[in-house]
This record gives sequence, C-alpha cells and structure tokens, in this order.
Amino acid sequence: MTGQKLNAASAVKKKMSKKRGMLFYVTMIAFPLLQFVLFYVIVNFNSVLMAFQNYDNSTGKEVITFSWDNIAYFFSADVVVDLWLCIKNSLMYLALNIFVVMPISLLFSYYVFKKFHMAKLFKVIMYLPSIVCSTAMVIFYKYYINDALSGLFGGSVIGPIFNAYQQGVIIVFYLLMSFSGNILLYINAMCQTPESVIEAANIDGANEGRIFLNVVVPQIWGTIVSLIVIFFAWLATNQAYLFTFYGFNANREYQTIGYYLFNMIQDGRFTGAALEQNYRKASALGLMLTLIVAPVTILVRNLMLKYGPKED
Repeated sequence: MTGQKLNAASAVKKKMSKKRGMLFYVTMIAFPLLQFVLFYVIVNFNSVLMAFQNYDNSTGKEVITFSWDNIAYFFSADVVVDLWLCIKNSLMYLALNIFVVMPISLLFSYYVFKKFHMAKLFKVIMYLPSIVCSTAMVIFYKYYINDALSGLFGGSVIGPIFNAYQQGVIIVFYLLMSFSGNILLYINAMCQTPESVIEAANIDGANEGRIFLNVVVPQIWGTIVSLIVIFFAWLATNQAYLFTFYGFNANREYQTIGYYLFNMIQDGRFTGAALEQNYRKASALGLMLTLIVAPVTILVRNLMLKYGPKED
C-alpha cells in the first residue's frame, strides 16, 4: 500500500510539473504570437483587401468591392515609364549589393579574421559608418561633395537640379554605408571556422586565396545565402538613402521602388479621394511585387543551397 501511495504521489507531482511547464510555455509564447497575429497577419490581410478597394467620391466612404482598378493603374502608359525606371534603379542597387558590396566585405572580413597588419584598425574604420546616424552621415557627405569638392565637379552636385554627377555620388555614398553593415556578420561567421581546418590547409600548402575560397567561404556559405535573400527582399523597399538626401523631391531619374512606394503612402495621408486612394494603389503595387519577388527569392535561395560550396 505504501508503494502504491508513493507511486500515486509521484504521478501527481509529475502531472503538476507538466502543467506548470505547459503554463510557462504558453505564457512565454503568447506575446510573440499576439504580435505576429496583430502586426503581420492582420496588417497583411488588410493590405491585400486594400489592393481591391476603391474610394467613393460621392459618399466619402470606402467601398470594398472586387476591382482590378488599382492594379490596372500601374499598367497605364505614363505610370509604366516611371515604374520601370524605379525597377531598373532597384535592380542596379541589388546588383551592387551582390557583386560589389558582398565580395569586398568578404575580403575585408577575411583580412580582419586572419589578424593581418592593422586588422583591428580596419575593423573600426569599416564599422564606424553603421554606428553614426545615417542622417548625420548624409549631412556631412552633402557638405563635403557640394563644398569641399565643388572645384572638382564644377559646383554643387547633390541638390534638386539634375546633373551628370549626381547619381554617381549617391551610389558612392550607398556603397560606403553598405560595406560596414556586413563586416561584423561575416567576421562572426568566420570565427566559427575550426582552427584545425585552417591549420590542415596550411600544412597541405594552401595559400591564403585557396584557404579563403575553399575553406572559409564554404564554412560561412549559410550566412552568405541569408544576406543574399535579404538583398532580394530589399528589392521592393530599398530607398538607397534618397529620402534622407532629398525628402520627397528626389529626381525621378534616381528613384527606386522603395522610394516610389514611400512617397505614394505619404501622399495618402492627406484628405481627399484621389490622395487617399494612393494607400490602395500602394497596396496593389506591394501585392504585385510580393508575387514576383517572393518566388524569385525562394528559388535563388534553394539554388544557392543546392549548388553552392559544401563544408565537406
């Protein structure tokens, strides 16, 4: 009987412990789940609905009807011209991120990782732009280009008036700011590479180039793939610091999809049927971009994971 009582008491304790564990789990997971539902599911569901809504001029009320008007708007001749220009600029920044920023960031990260001469100084110099507020960096850069280098360019470059040098100096600023953001990620990933693997490569007579390409890159390939996925996701939202430089008045020749969408949403703040309809147009454009960018991003990720270098 005593044994049965002990077993029963033990079973009750286990049951209570399991309940407390479940209560703790539910308590901890409830808040992030609530955030996910409120700020992702509901927001995106409402955005999809808005893509097919129209604003009734006569009553001033939203009329939720299934209509392709907001999507058709972006296929009109004058809008297509502006939109295609924004798409080309966004693709240019995507290419810069993948083919310029990423390789140079990887090389500098490897330099710091191997603790070559003045590696710590290079680490600080490369990371500093990401510490300082981007607005402060823009102000400094504008004064530097427009005043200190005015003799080289023949006057002010960054301003409301179009000139031949303007997009070039904006791209240079974007590159300088982009390098710093990836350095720490790459260095941290490289630090996970076992020292024994690098020592084995040195014993086998591999030079630094071979170690970098055949040992380190395969070890951090997951981080590289993740960043490329982020670059593709940025395709529809990247403003390339245009708003910080120009506010709402960036020259149409330099605008990206992210800047175009941002301006459209800002116009929707003002009362009026035509302006408030911009919210719905922006939702329609966002929906179309998602349907294009999301599958491409997933495809690129799967291809890179399948055909990219392996650790073994």
